[in-house]
Amino acid sequence: MPNSIKFSGSLHSHGCWTDYRNPKEKMNFPFDLEKFAKLCLGCGRDFQAITDIMASWPGMPEFQEHRHRALLDTARKDSSVYLEGGKRESIVYVGSGKLVIPRTQEILTDTHFKHILAVGTDRDIRGGRNAIDTLKEIKDTQGYCIIDHPFMCSIWQEGELLDLHDKGMIDALEWNGGLTWPAFTSRFMKRVPSKRSNLRAIGLESRIPVVANDDAHSAGDIKQGAYTTYFIDSTSRLYVDRVFESVRATPREFRRHEQYSGFFSPVNHVRYGSQSQKMFGNQGLPDA
Repeated sequence: MPNSIKFSGSLHSHGCWTDYRNPKEKMNFPFDLEKFAKLCLGCGRDFQAITDIMASWPGMPEFQEHRHRALLDTARKDSSVYLEGGKRESIVYVGSGKLVIPRTQEILTDTHFKHILAVGTDRDIRGGRNAIDTLKEIKDTQGYCIIDHPFMCSIWQEGELLDLHDKGMIDALEWNGGLTWPAFTSRFMKRVPSKRSNLRAIGLESRIPVVANDDAHSAGDIKQGAYTTYFIDSTSRLYVDRVFESVRATPREFRRHEQYSGFFSPVNHVRYGSQSQKMFGNQGLPDA
């Protein structure tokens, strides 16, 4: 790509705000925008999403606040940082550093573990519905669709994903840095994340782009987790749009950094997954 610049980071990162609004979970550590930005910049990230895990659930006010909007409110009270806020992404300035924070949201559909990552939408996407309706709404809000950990627990099937991509409903699959445990553990604990699911995603990359995200649930996951370097043009348009131009390019203008997060990432995945089952029941999530 002529006049391109490197732009590295993760589009799926709960970071230190995983459970900001959920009273049934415990905070990993107090949120500090300056600390978060310095952590990401120190790890060589140009951008790092703050991803909502459960937002806009009907009748559940604890899930009505998106992290991106809360970020703006927090930053206004913080004299140590300067933030340029927009609906689809924000830019945080700390000292001489600049960190882009795309607005992303992990949407839980009506099927357990069938998660969709909405990137760059201009408003919250309602959860608890079927995957097709969710994908359609993301596209209607100027957003991009990534299928999170697509083969975790074998929820999606290859043919289904290929069809959705061919119809323009999904933009990429995710190589997930939180899926760290050896495949043999799945024999004993069905819900344990496994590396095998990432290999199934890579098996489709000749047809569907596969990008790496850390799926961070702690600061340690950001420090050592997966991310992608995109080669984007240097114009002043939104970064999130330039990232997906890189994803759609032929040949694709990005490089995955396939690092696995630390031991506590899969522990957190299992813990949060177990909590959502307790809250919504083994048969799935409530109807919208």
